[in-house]
Amino acid sequence: MSGLNRVILAGRLTADPVVRYTDKETPVAHFSMAINWKSKNTKGVDFINCVAWNGLAKISGEYLKKGQLVAVEGKLKISSYEDKKGQKKTSTEVILDNLQMLDSKFYKEASKTAKKEEPELLEI
Repeated sequence: MSGLNRVILAGRLTADPVVRYTDKETPVAHFSMAINWKSKNTKGVDFINCVAWNGLAKISGEYLKKGQLVAVEGKLKISSYEDKKGQKKTSTEVILDNLQMLDSKFYKEASKTAKKEEPELLEI
């Protein structure tokens, strides 16, 4: 049986996403999420790096803002590298497959836009 690599997280963006383009003009967005947690005797916050590609990257750059509550789903990627001093470092990020904006402000704005686009019904 092969392994299973699925991550589902919800948290707030620590900064606006940064969207860049590869040499082949493929969009890629990077952002970090703060995820609050608590257990019996402790509490804390984890900062998770996220990467979105293609259409999801464009959506992230256009609609996501610092402080916004989002849920993400994807694969966990752990990479190792050496820094400038020759020390071994590890980088962990979530490669996104799905993204859901959870802030009620987003839904209120989307609802206003949808109502403006609906044709008015006339009473007879």
